[in-house]
Amino acid sequence: MSLTDWQSWEPFVEALRRSAPPGTEVSEFVGTIGRGAWQGTYLDDGDADARREHFRALARRSATSGGPGPRAELDDALRAVAELSPDAERPVRVRACARPDDDVVELITLPPTVVSGPGAPVLEVVLEPGALPARYRETITAAPGAAPAPSADPDAVRRVIADRMPDAVGASPDEVAAAEAALPGGVRRPEEARALYTAAGSGSLKLAAGDGRFGGFEIVPLASSFLRDAFLPAHRFGTWTADAGTVAPQDPAGRVQAAIGSPLWFPVGTDGAGNVYAVDLAPGENGHVGQIVFLDHELRAGAVYRAESLAALLAGRTADGAEPSAAGSRTERGPDAPDQPDKEQDRPDGKPDQRSEFLNLDPAGWTKRLDARTVPDTLKAAGFVPDRARPPALTDTVDVANRLLELRGLEQITVTRVPRPAGSGGSAGRGSERKGLLDRLLGR
Repeated sequence: MSLTDWQSWEPFVEALRRSAPPGTEVSEFVGTIGRGAWQGTYLDDGDADARREHFRALARRSATSGGPGPRAELDDALRAVAELSPDAERPVRVRACARPDDDVVELITLPPTVVSGPGAPVLEVVLEPGALPARYRETITAAPGAAPAPSADPDAVRRVIADRMPDAVGASPDEVAAAEAALPGGVRRPEEARALYTAAGSGSLKLAAGDGRFGGFEIVPLASSFLRDAFLPAHRFGTWTADAGTVAPQDPAGRVQAAIGSPLWFPVGTDGAGNVYAVDLAPGENGHVGQIVFLDHELRAGAVYRAESLAALLAGRTADGAEPSAAGSRTERGPDAPDQPDKEQDRPDGKPDQRSEFLNLDPAGWTKRLDARTVPDTLKAAGFVPDRARPPALTDTVDVANRLLELRGLEQITVTRVPRPAGSGGSAGRGSERKGLLDRLLGR
């Protein structure tokens, strides 16, 4: 069986109907399924709260009786469906109705320009494929007159490597030259970074970490490491909905430039938890070329000052004598964050701001703009406001998303309906048949 066979979905549709609060006319599951997993929202007559209250009551009964929880049958049925699509995740809407003949499953096929999210089969439409928000496109360069710190000492770096990594093998001259040639704008790496890699191309540099001192790092190889690209703006970007309003934190001392990311933050070491120590080749006005910054994988933007040189870092002379914290480099939300972009990005005369790159509206808001032809020409992506309590009807969302895609001549969303076969009935119909048979057997 496949996802387009009604028999694949029937156990879940029946479980969905049985699990609904009493008196429900239409129960829906709207979400995604595939790759052995699923996620989504349950709606009973359009209400997401009714089932929660119903399930809480059932869960209390199950805890008392020791029976299965109220979601057990639903999850078992969804698991079986998810196993039919091991390699792909698909948005779906499943409707179980009071009249089983009205039951239907809708499989949604999204083009590459449409992004889905948890509980939101259509989270956003990317109208300019591959586009990034303006702040992700910004570049940084070194401040005029930037120079290495007085503490910079390539020989000290070599001595530390020789002492702590006596068996280390340096990167080849070709690797060193290739890595330097790849830097933008003809920027050259500081002598300290060159000294590190000529002494050790990879390996674990362990230092005495007592009294809060720096304990070392795993050297990031010059090639074949995902950490080389992990903190570049494009790789820190997730979705327009989440990241359109992201701005980089400011360094109060003016040592590190505010940026989402930059190839001029050159990774040299990792703490093994996905975070990186990088040589800063484009410091701020009060910084030094070759200073060390820390890149936190849990943050979407920015770098935190760590030490004024690599030699200072290895000697334990770090900022505040402690590891940087997430609180010290927390991503901030800018004044044009997309929480209420429809209000913030309109002009006083009611016309759209043609500089808008992203708007996040509900289907009704998008319909109003489409009908009035006020969708900004500069729009790069269109979001659909998520509402957990009362999500917009999926059909409305798909219709509006397709109108937006049509504006740019992009491939549209397709919906494949898998209806219950005519005359197959359902749990309600089969229950009536069983009751009639039982009545006849008992002479009633």
